[in-house]
Amino acid sequence: MNDELSLAGLQLDGREIDLGRLRAGTMLGLMGTPDDTASVVASVGALSEVAPPPQLPTDPRSGRLRVRSWIRSYLRDADAGTGEAASVRALSDFGLRPEILHRRLASLEPIERTRLCLAAAWASEARWLTFIDPFAAVPGHLRTGVRARFAELAARGGRGIVFSSNSLTDHTIAEAGVADIEKGQLVALGPLEQIVTEPRGSLPAELSGVNVYSGLARKGWLSIGHSAVKARTELDGKVYVTLGWRAALLSLDEHDEAFTSATVFEAIVTGLRDRGSCLQAKLSPVDTEMGLALDVDLADLAGIPAPAPSVPNTVPTGPDTAPEVPDAAEPSTTSAHAAARRGAGFGILHPGLGGSITELRANVRVGTHVFVEVDTACLHAYSVE
Repeated sequence: MNDELSLAGLQLDGREIDLGRLRAGTMLGLMGTPDDTASVVASVGALSEVAPPPQLPTDPRSGRLRVRSWIRSYLRDADAGTGEAASVRALSDFGLRPEILHRRLASLEPIERTRLCLAAAWASEARWLTFIDPFAAVPGHLRTGVRARFAELAARGGRGIVFSSNSLTDHTIAEAGVADIEKGQLVALGPLEQIVTEPRGSLPAELSGVNVYSGLARKGWLSIGHSAVKARTELDGKVYVTLGWRAALLSLDEHDEAFTSATVFEAIVTGLRDRGSCLQAKLSPVDTEMGLALDVDLADLAGIPAPAPSVPNTVPTGPDTAPEVPDAAEPSTTSAHAAARRGAGFGILHPGLGGSITELRANVRVGTHVFVEVDTACLHAYSVE
């Protein structure tokens, strides 16, 4: 019995990609553009000895279909020669009673539908399984338990699994690594920690709460485009650079006393959005030779005014990605930024934009001009290679 499955020659937007080899008992997670990840999962599911991704029908008329009939149909598609006994065992493994076989699909709760899809794949008894966003419909308070059971059974039964999800926590079970697939391209492939802390695509950057840029390291300095925002570095050549959503200080006043460096640039608010407990703005620099385009948290309704460090700065860097060392003559503005935020109103991260949520909402709208100081010590660079 082969303990590895080759994932070379998979199809993505009419091109072949190589996701390496999948070892039995482990999982590979795919994140990125949903259509692309679903396409790649389907491509894996079309390989010999691999069970296709189980998907419940969406046609409203199919709701009258009974669970037993749907499982039989899936198992035929999977070329599985297993009988109802295997289905009952699989249903039990995922916390479903045999009586569910007599129910109609339309009567199932979301958590039951998820468990049914997992059980159907298990009932195929195939060694290699595929799933498209298997936990999407699971409520948050149940998701961790279902996901843990899924991983436990896979490891115990020696099943190799490829699945897609854009929930970062889902990928904690992806021992075989994570592939970031965006806009028809394989952007990155590696361990979850590397994908998140050194993002090369927009989705992992979004999930880890950072802006990501292309930059250049030369003669001890790190630069991003033509921007005046620079930092010391030990790297050399083309790099990616991240900057956390709270690694900048904003004010309506160019001469705000909270600013401590000469690198203050003017930007326009081009978008506003909610993200979790935070209000966030998208900024575009008035002069691209001075500033950076960036997303930044404006307020945190969890009520914590202190700045949170960006994810990359919480993870040790490897020998090939030495951290940047700020120039001794240009001290980090982190302490100054923190001091500016201490004593601010509830949830306020930038007192220079307003001392309360009400003032912030009145002062900051799409089209508002603000002044920005970036904490260059929070720039995290890593090689493109």
